[in-house]
Amino acid sequence: MNRRISKSLKTWAVGLVLTAILQAGFAAEEEPKPAGGIRTDFGDVLIENLGIGRSYNLRELAGTPLKVTNTGAWTIDLQIDVQIPDAKLITQNRIDQGYKAIPAIDWVSLSKSQFVLPSGESAYTDVIITIPNDPALYGKKFQASIYSRSVDKRFLNLGVWSHLFINMVQSPEAQKKIEENRKRGIVENMEYTLIPDKLIILNASIGRRLDIQKELKKTIKLANSGAAPVELTLKVVPVGNTPLTLQQGYVEPKDINWLKPKANIFTVDPDSFVDPGLILDLPNDPSLHQKKLMFVIKVDLANPDITGVTYYGKIYVEVN
Repeated sequence: MNRRISKSLKTWAVGLVLTAILQAGFAAEEEPKPAGGIRTDFGDVLIENLGIGRSYNLRELAGTPLKVTNTGAWTIDLQIDVQIPDAKLITQNRIDQGYKAIPAIDWVSLSKSQFVLPSGESAYTDVIITIPNDPALYGKKFQASIYSRSVDKRFLNLGVWSHLFINMVQSPEAQKKIEENRKRGIVENMEYTLIPDKLIILNASIGRRLDIQKELKKTIKLANSGAAPVELTLKVVPVGNTPLTLQQGYVEPKDINWLKPKANIFTVDPDSFVDPGLILDLPNDPSLHQKKLMFVIKVDLANPDITGVTYYGKIYVEVN
């Protein structure tokens, strides 16, 4: 939502970037259902421009609670805990960017942490961030981790991690401006997303233009489940300009413009989907044979003065 990362939203509003990475404790889409499994689409969440002495509820900020789904065949006891991440949970890339573990566990809390969850049902809990009133925190970056797990002694217990990246506002002056603009920048009931959030293209050919939806009969679509039309931007961006990391075995394309949408701004009506018209056009370059390429599309609100969520879709291309 805050577009300092993507250069598309002025630093006038608290920002939340939901990477929409599906985190799974088991292969949730297999049939029949496995004996046990949990899944969350609250993967890595980046929140920018948080002010000191303030408390933030992610559901109220951007309609984003923590959701955990029981993908197994039986009812489970679910426990969700906030944890101060140890060295193994903070990647070197995040360390290089200046992230440290949250100083105290009470920085992040949950409205509810224990659930009895039937098969196929989802648990929801608010994630609340509370920042101490300490001027020394301006400009700092922190990570908190959330561990969701089954705790039933009758079954094999499975768990899945989510990570919260907290970027503090740079100065008291910037905090004042952000809070003034946020008061007039929030629009309620904006419920948009990507469906699905990833796409795999096999046996792509070099030197050939591929209309993804037309030829493969599948694509990533813009979805609006809200009550009002929403105007969204869609861009292809480098992986390095996002909170994502390269999938193992994949490389970034030499030119992200090998993947293009039919437009960069889309209006999505209520309760509807829009096909962004993605075209893959790999050059006739023999060095691309057998390569695995990872493209990223970035979707957020077209209006830079409205607080919203930024979604990232992943497109994995395997060249023949």
